[in-house]
Amino acid sequence: MISDPKRSCPFIIEDAISFWPAFSQSKWSNLDYMRQTAGHYRLVPIEHGKKYTDEQWTQKLIPFGEFLDSISNSSGKSDNPCYYLAQHNLLKQAPALNRDFVLPDYTQVETGRRTVPVDAADNLDGVIVNIWIGPSETVSPLHYDVFDNVFAQIFGYKYFRLYSHRETPNLYPHSSESLLANTSQIDVESPDIEKYPRSTKAQYLECVVKPGDLLYIPPRWWHYVRSLSTSSSISMWF
Repeated sequence: MISDPKRSCPFIIEDAISFWPAFSQSKWSNLDYMRQTAGHYRLVPIEHGKKYTDEQWTQKLIPFGEFLDSISNSSGKSDNPCYYLAQHNLLKQAPALNRDFVLPDYTQVETGRRTVPVDAADNLDGVIVNIWIGPSETVSPLHYDVFDNVFAQIFGYKYFRLYSHRETPNLYPHSSESLLANTSQIDVESPDIEKYPRSTKAQYLECVVKPGDLLYIPPRWWHYVRSLSTSSSISMWF
């Protein structure tokens, strides 16, 4: 990782988590294991809908076991809105899951721009760790985060499209006063060219992360994510 965010670029490290029990022992792809370890009746915050920019999108609390059942039964089709456990600190809620992964050394590298408060309540050694579990076709709209991000793919596949912060003028962010100020108005896979003409000028990188991969995303790099299959991931912000 490079201390100057203007020079940082995304990169993938393959087979980087082969020693994590969550991956090597297929623990997190075993829904029965997840149910027993995290607790069937434990309430978790679920997103209901394809993506958080949709008008029909909602959030709700449901038992973790009910959520896992929905994953098993989901078709991923647009007429069947899905449940998505997105950006949730399940490791804090179910500490037994901590034994299934190891915080990468990369997250402890001094970048000279640390923005995560060291004493934040949801930190693990100064790193914000979130879990993402959902069926095929769940989407995180094009957005950016202010942190360095190491993203680990436990099982399943996800498509990423990434844009440098330099492309911001071409990506039509929501108003700076909006709650979606870090989110683009563009549907990047089906853009409205007449409404957002500069979007055609935006250059991007794209990749598919597979089980065992670590993807590094520099701060303020825009990224769009679509699940290609049922999947589980961990993001580590630092």
